[in-house]
Amino acid sequence: MPKATRAKESTTGKTRSRKAKPENGNGAQVEPATTSPEFAHESQSSPGLNEKIRMRAYHLYLQRGRRGGSPEQDWLQAQKEICGEQQSA
Repeated sequence: MPKATRAKESTTGKTRSRKAKPENGNGAQVEPATTSPEFAHESQSSPGLNEKIRMRAYHLYLQRGRRGGSPEQDWLQAQKEICGEQQSA
């Protein structure tokens, strides 16, 4: 037995309600940043220091033949090297 056809819905279409936007804008919940002790000095460093670390990390990447490795590990290694030089000077 064939199914009966449904009556057509109204031609006005369905309306959708929107959720109210939160006061802070996009609704993203932002947790406060926590700084670990080992990186605490990084926020106080000069732009020149960050540039030196960035360049050294890039050179570590090049020494590996531009493949593999971890950018984070390169950064940490470069940071040790650069900051170690400054503390001994």
